[in-house]
Amino acid sequence: MKALKLVSVLTVIGLMLSGCGVLPWSLTAQVPEGGAIQQGDASASNREDQFIRVIPQGPRKGMTQTEIVQGFLDASAAFEDDHAVARQFLTQNAANIWEPGSGVRVFKGAPDLVQNAEVVRFTAPLAGRISERGTYQIASPDASLNAEFGLAQQDGQWRIAELPQGLELSTVDVDRAFRSLSVYYFNPQYSTLVPDVRMIPVPGNGVATGLMVALLDGPDPWLAPAVKTAFPLGVGLNFNFVGVNSGVARVDLTADALFAPESVRMQMAQQIVWTLRQLPDVSAVSITAGGQLLTISGVPYPIPRDQWPTIDPSGLEPGAEAVFANSNGISRLTKGPSQSVVGYPPTSASAFTQVVVNGSGGTLSGVDALGRVWSALIEADTTWAQLPISRTIQWLEFDASGGLWVWDPSNGLGVWDAPGPLKGISITGLPSGASLVRAMPSRDGTRAALILRQSGVTSVYLARIEQNVESDARVISGARKYAPTATDVLDVDWSSANSLAFIGRTGNGDLQAFDLDLASGAMTPQGGPDDPESIAAAPGLPVLIAAGDGFIYQLDAGTWTIRATGRSPAYPS
Repeated sequence: MKALKLVSVLTVIGLMLSGCGVLPWSLTAQVPEGGAIQQGDASASNREDQFIRVIPQGPRKGMTQTEIVQGFLDASAAFEDDHAVARQFLTQNAANIWEPGSGVRVFKGAPDLVQNAEVVRFTAPLAGRISERGTYQIASPDASLNAEFGLAQQDGQWRIAELPQGLELSTVDVDRAFRSLSVYYFNPQYSTLVPDVRMIPVPGNGVATGLMVALLDGPDPWLAPAVKTAFPLGVGLNFNFVGVNSGVARVDLTADALFAPESVRMQMAQQIVWTLRQLPDVSAVSITAGGQLLTISGVPYPIPRDQWPTIDPSGLEPGAEAVFANSNGISRLTKGPSQSVVGYPPTSASAFTQVVVNGSGGTLSGVDALGRVWSALIEADTTWAQLPISRTIQWLEFDASGGLWVWDPSNGLGVWDAPGPLKGISITGLPSGASLVRAMPSRDGTRAALILRQSGVTSVYLARIEQNVESDARVISGARKYAPTATDVLDVDWSSANSLAFIGRTGNGDLQAFDLDLASGAMTPQGGPDDPESIAAAPGLPVLIAAGDGFIYQLDAGTWTIRATGRSPAYPS
């Protein structure tokens, strides 16, 4: 989620007054003199930690039950001193047992508060939930948040005696007080990092500390079966603080990290550096354990933020380019005119219905109208070879390991790891009545974007890929629905390590391209040509769409332009 920027105190107050009409009492006349809205800095060494701090006032004498609940909700957005102001609205017993860190329920707009005797009922549209570990899960479009607050008299004043654990925060509060950032783990081969997005609260010890705490806490349970961490059991922060001074983030682990083999020490450092390099003020990282330098042969100290580019989760080689099919064969989409790569196999039934290229950009594969699969190297005088896959294939994709995923309606999903036999990929845990339409593995090899059909509607899901390194067996599991308002989804691709581009529609709108942020669930429409058929996306490269008019369109600065004549554009997978 994007942080709210403070242009000036007057600007923010003006926007709040014009957009909200009437502000809660605790943010208007009752705020302390000097201003209730100010720019704060939870850790002065890092500009990413700067945020707009709303400082609410505690309860005043004679407040009604509803005013107490509203004041508590306003104060819940102030994290300082373990929500000390919010606790003033609670009875002593409730304040002692309330655990605000047990999760956040995020609501949209202003809540409806209804008093009935000594109970105030809270109702608002539910936007999503932030788990205790900081993972965000969007809610279905029609979900609502309902809660009850029981009140009691304490010293002649109303206070909240019973309340849900955790926090109820508005989307505005979450945008202000949290940062959406990733902690990084490894794929099963320890060759590529994998982002695990967390909502990190800004107040307190700062974003750098929050990131390291989240990293050492381990991967989100949903992602955990698909990833690895290099940190040995028991390794943590020696002090619960990560300072950033003069561009250097200083991480002190517990002393037992010193006893790890050097290969493990390097992998721990890779996870730390890639996690902290997201902060703009971090140019290098100093890693110690028990106060002693965590030595790694050949690695400078402090470690520069760009020390290990080859484990980039984007998975793209430098200079990566898209390929596409046309009437003459396969061409490469270069910055200038497209360049022909190879013609069609002489025995092919027709032009390919789909063409894909592997992650290194060295191998092409295509499927013809008869469902036969062909492969060729991208090199001079290359020739096609028909792969020994005895199925009528409808679509195919490369995964991060170089395996070729193929799908046909009769046999389902399989993978061909040259030169072995075709192996099945099992898919578990799909919603009742759902069937697979498309699967696009991520470039780090741990997740798959799925298009599922259920009750005649096609939607976007995200699943994890559990892989056995020794047997190369793959299992797709844990499918979660994203972009719940999107329907008629035709195609999907990975636009970054943590975002998707897909073709679909919302409501009765036209088919178009959307960008989907997997961290927040935000879906951004991007328009597109008429009659879109397939989409291609990659980190830092323009989105491509093949349309029914025979042209490939490219998105440049919000405008779609014709790029080439052809179909089935594909970036390296």
